[in-house]
Amino acid sequence: MELFGIGPLELVFIILLVIIIFGPKDIVNASKSLGKNLNKFIRSDTWKTINQTSRELKNLPARLMRETGLDELEKSAKEEMDRVDTAIHESIKPASSPDTPPGTIQEPAGPSITDPSIAPPKKDSPG
Repeated sequence: MELFGIGPLELVFIILLVIIIFGPKDIVNASKSLGKNLNKFIRSDTWKTINQTSRELKNLPARLMRETGLDELEKSAKEEMDRVDTAIHESIKPASSPDTPPGTIQEPAGPSITDPSIAPPKKDSPG
């Protein structure tokens, strides 16, 4: 189990460091002052500005795409790529006959390599 990205052993180590640095008596006062300061900071205008800026930066790419119309361009580009992919896949499908099982690649129609009519002429050996 992790708390704020800190494992249990790390948490024990941090607690031991705090006890060593502040001592058992001053831990209560230090934690109270730390809590008050954090509360002041979270309620301050600075923290609100930081949060607002963070949200704006997270939403900036989407906002820029919306304003420039790139989201519509991206959609149309994806649709066009899907259309091209479909056309390519349809054009390379082998022609299958009813007696050929699906997925079997057929030999192309036309002369074969072993056809003697297209074989290269034999060279006469000197001799």
